[in-house]
Amino acid sequence: MFGVLFLKECGQVLKSLVYYIYVAVFVFFVESQLSGEGLAALQEPMPGQSYYGETVTQDKTLIMEGTLADLVRDLSHNSFATYPLGFYKGVSLTMEEREQADEILSRCTGKSMDELEEEMTMHFEGDAQSGMDVKMAAAADYGVSVKEDFSYEEFEKAMQEICHLVGRGSFYEKASYENRVYVPMTYEQAKEEFDSICLKDRLTRAYMRLFCDYAGIVLAFLPIFAGVSGALRDKRAKAQQVIYAKPASGALIVASRYLANLVMAALPVIVAAFMVQQPCYERAGAFGIQADMWAFLTVPGVWLLPEIMIVLAAAFLITELTDSIGAVFVQAAWGIASLFGASTLVGDFGLRLVARWNTFGKTMLYESLKGEFLFNRGYYFALAIVCVLLTVIVYEKKRKYVV
Repeated sequence: MFGVLFLKECGQVLKSLVYYIYVAVFVFFVESQLSGEGLAALQEPMPGQSYYGETVTQDKTLIMEGTLADLVRDLSHNSFATYPLGFYKGVSLTMEEREQADEILSRCTGKSMDELEEEMTMHFEGDAQSGMDVKMAAAADYGVSVKEDFSYEEFEKAMQEICHLVGRGSFYEKASYENRVYVPMTYEQAKEEFDSICLKDRLTRAYMRLFCDYAGIVLAFLPIFAGVSGALRDKRAKAQQVIYAKPASGALIVASRYLANLVMAALPVIVAAFMVQQPCYERAGAFGIQADMWAFLTVPGVWLLPEIMIVLAAAFLITELTDSIGAVFVQAAWGIASLFGASTLVGDFGLRLVARWNTFGKTMLYESLKGEFLFNRGYYFALAIVCVLLTVIVYEKKRKYVV
């Protein structure tokens, strides 16, 4: 009985124009975002290179120096990037506000803004005609020292004052500056990272995490429409009373419909992941390693399946409760809040719907955050099951009322 209903529901999904729009938008978005540059640029580091990339630092002194360097640059151009509602908003300070910011900066460094600008100019002098590696190394090396005996607590207070001047959503909020100060990698660090990508991730797993980052953005929204469309199908066809009168249980009807939508939503994701993974094999062969050929299933299965599950399950529940398209607006707001609420594009999983990993590699960092990530995905997997069970309960109550 379940198999027949499941296949019938899959057929209904294939008849829906919404589904084909879902597939087209998903494929277009992922293809447009995933360029493969990180994979193509991957090279084994060699001793003596001028630049090995960057890594996030948790050293409080370096955090202060890097954040103050950003502040000098922003004040020099009087241009601050803020994201108060998740969208970019450029901010320029008034003359009075700039004087206040200069005073705050002087309090942190013991130097005037003129002195700091002169030091910045000298640091980058001559880099205009240099290669990209030299420019990136110079940018990574640039820092502004704090004055002697200046504490981290004083620094936090000073950044709060800057936030008051600039507004919400700036890089001077604690959640941002503690996760965005990068320092140059050493050869040893770069070699360890390279070996981790090749030996632990076997290349394909690292690339699939980047794929999941982009796919996860659009999957926070697209399945909503498929879920709402599927849940409202009987109402549109004016067949609710006929369906309610059938001998199949509510659990069987809801489960078959939900699983059919889940399978059909996941199918283009798996196919896209398989296609995207193909260039990894040649690159892995160049490094003499055996790529993980099943990464296109295992990584999206853990990373993206719980997200699709909860988006669909919540869409089914809200639609069953309201008999409306209200789930589209509720979940769109949820997806936007998740996307723009993260303090970094690499990690900061918490209980965010969209798990971000907008980089190729950083395997060691991922391993250190793996427990937090798995808890996040497990939470949404369990929550999706709860939402489906609640949908069954609501469905049965409405069925008894009608019949």
